Parts: sequence; structure tokens; C-alpha cells
Amino acid sequence: MTSSISVDRDGAIATLWLDREAKRNALDADTMRGLATTLDTLAEEAAIRVIVLRGRGPVFSSGIDHTLLMQVVGDTKKVPFLHVHYQLQDTFHRMSRMQKPVIAALHGVAVGMAFELALAADIRVATADCILGLPEIAFGIVPDVGGTTRLVRAVGEARARDLVLSGRLVRARTAHAWGLVHDVVDADALDRTVRARAEQIAQHSPVAVGLAKTLCGLSANTDDATSFRLEGIVQQALFAQGDLATRFPAALAFIKDQIARAE
Repeated sequence: MTSSISVDRDGAIATLWLDREAKRNALDADTMRGLATTLDTLAEEAAIRVIVLRGRGPVFSSGIDHTLLMQVVGDTKKVPFLHVHYQLQDTFHRMSRMQKPVIAALHGVAVGMAFELALAADIRVATADCILGLPEIAFGIVPDVGGTTRLVRAVGEARARDLVLSGRLVRARTAHAWGLVHDVVDADALDRTVRARAEQIAQHSPVAVGLAKTLCGLSANTDDATSFRLEGIVQQALFAQGDLATRFPAALAFIKDQIARAE
């Protein structure tokens, strides 16, 4: 872990903080290394079932730090760009590869590389005043740390083309209407909303949650026939769990509670 990343552990939930408040949590080389290392560590901690990704201070993150951008430009004079590029993408891929769900809690600003980071999370909750988007085109470049790919998968090619080509930024309520974020809340409700979502997931079987996450990711990128078969393969593995029957009473109570809470 580095000084630009910190972690709070509370039961089954770990909060991973971007911790460069003085720099608006801009993503520099140190932060990216710390993020990769911390995600690997949390992925291996059996007690942790859900990870919450947050930013210290008034914003989630202002995006890539100019020092990292200049470093990437400099490095490509010595090694192929695609090698450097793979390392950057792979840091964010850790979130989609791990079996544990990641909830991104967004506030203030989450633009450029910071929004690409959020797109790699499983669930995004944003405050109503949060500004999001991918303005890379203004610099004469494109979102390349998974942003274009994940944006297309999240909102469709037409909407993604609109945002990527124009570079325009949107507030959270517009992002929610487009499917970019899952919940929009007032600033004072962010903590409890994210906590409630994390606790709801953490109460379920970690094996089932992990495989469900994997199945959703695979199904988004495969043909229908393969996706249907993958559902059966995953379910076969889950039916083999020895404690499956013991979960029925809690599952029925959970469903009854959800019926009462349904919006």
C-alpha cells in the first residue's frame, strides 16, 4: 500500500480510498501501483466480501495526474506503447476479474481516467451534484483504459459515441437516466446508501455472488447459446455446495423483506 491509497475494514466490507485529497485524488503512478497492490490484497482476504471504492475530500477523482500522462509519453520512447497501456488497463481489470463485487461511491467529480475506474466497478452510486464523463477527445486522445469498451457495454454504442466524440460531461441524474450509474442520492445519503447496498450483497453466499458476477461479465460478451450453457455450468457448481439447503429459511426471509421494500 502507498500513501495515496488507504483501506478501512469493517466486518465483511472494505472501503478502499483514493487518498490524495490535496491533488483532488488525481491518479498518478504511485496511486495506480497502490491501487493494483491493494486490490490484489483484498481479493485474497476471505473475510472481505464487498469492496467500496471512494475518494477523500470534495471529489472522487479529477482523473489522470498530468505527471502520469507525461510519464506514459516518455516511457513510450523506450518501450512500445501497448506494453505500458496493458499495465494501466490491467490495474482496472483487477476489479472485474476478482470474485468480490466492487461498489464505486462517486461525488463531486469523476471524469476521464477516474470515470474509467468507476466503470470497472460492478455498481456505481453517485451524489446528485457529481459530474461524470470522458473528455479525453479535448486533448486529442481517446479513453483507452477500458473506458470506451465499458461505456459501450453500459449504455450502448450510440450513446457512447455521443459522449466520447463530444467529450461532454453530464451530471449524475442524466448519467442515471442513461444507465451510467445505478443510484443517485443526496450528498448526505451517500454513506448510508452505499453501506446498505454493500451489506445486502455481503449477506449472500460469497461463492454464489462471485460466480454470479463472473457470469454477468461473460454473458455480456458471448452469444446467447454460450451464455445459456454457462448459466447451467455455474448452477451445477452451486448445487454441489453442501450447505445449500441450510440457506433456504434465510433466503425466504430475505425475499419477504424485499417484497415489503420494493419500490
